[in-house]
Amino acid sequence: MEIKGIPSHQKLISIIIVNYNGRKWLKDCLESLEKQTYKKFEIILVDNASSDNSVAYVKKHFPKVTIVQNKSNRGFAGGNNDGLKAAKGDYILLLNNDTWSPPDFLEDFIKAFDEYPKAGCVQSKMVLLKDTSKLDLVGSYWTNSSFLYYYGFGKDADLPQYNKAMPFFTNKGASVMIPRKVIDKIGLFDDDFWLYYEETDFCHRVWLAGYECWYWPKAIVHHAGGGTSIHFDNSLIQFHNFKNKLMSFLKNFESINLVTIVPIYIILNIGISFIWLFQGKTKHFFTLYQSIWWNIVHFNKTMEKRINVQKLRKKSDTQIFRITKKNPRFNYYYYLLKGQVEKYQD
Repeated sequence: MEIKGIPSHQKLISIIIVNYNGRKWLKDCLESLEKQTYKKFEIILVDNASSDNSVAYVKKHFPKVTIVQNKSNRGFAGGNNDGLKAAKGDYILLLNNDTWSPPDFLEDFIKAFDEYPKAGCVQSKMVLLKDTSKLDLVGSYWTNSSFLYYYGFGKDADLPQYNKAMPFFTNKGASVMIPRKVIDKIGLFDDDFWLYYEETDFCHRVWLAGYECWYWPKAIVHHAGGGTSIHFDNSLIQFHNFKNKLMSFLKNFESINLVTIVPIYIILNIGISFIWLFQGKTKHFFTLYQSIWWNIVHFNKTMEKRINVQKLRKKSDTQIFRITKKNPRFNYYYYLLKGQVEKYQD
């Protein structure tokens, strides 16, 4: 892909790293970026009001890093949006703080846009930091159940099926690169998401606008996983997970599909809430109903967003589903509920 007539490999990459009490990860993350063979990049660290002296550490040891210091925790969505305001690059790389990048990471990554000119979002291959023989996640498909199919999660990183470029409904935001022109057209993240499902909402808009979301295995990053979310109560995470999914559905899908998608989503999650209740997880039980109530209270605001999102539409849901929907076997959902997706055989 060329922007303003200049090849991709000569363009500036802005790397945005959102940080919350992640000082222990920053040394390896930033040092690995300093050793990149691709030199045209800038690093923007967005600190979400950390209390572990992350900012002071970066100022002292990595003075070239641009720091955006927030007075409150703006979450993954708001933090990346704040970083974007300071970014000068033609490509934006969203990178988690708990990552380590081989020297050729950026050089290999940006080549994806020459190979796939319709790409509006590209995810690198992510292997686990503690076990590089295992994948983090390749990408996610849409399914008839409204739950995402996490393809390649925890699987053998060397298997051929995970080492070819593929389109997906959504990429994982821990390591994704996006052309600036795409963000200028569709926006980045919805500030109301704060945490979880924000990258899926973004990728959905990428597809609506006529672009594509791709997995690019030639660029590899090592990812610890859960570097920020471990600081939050899981019931809070589930609240935002439920809330954001429903809000995203209401904004992005065609009306004819909302008639089936929303009821299926609510009914299945009611079932999950009662499983939690029987397990004694009362806080988790109430999160679903709190998230539904949140969407009722903010319904008019969501409908205003929907109007703007639907103006982007160049592809029907059916056209998008032909490429991005894949239904796993039933036992996938068993493993999903147990938190053992890595045991499912793709």
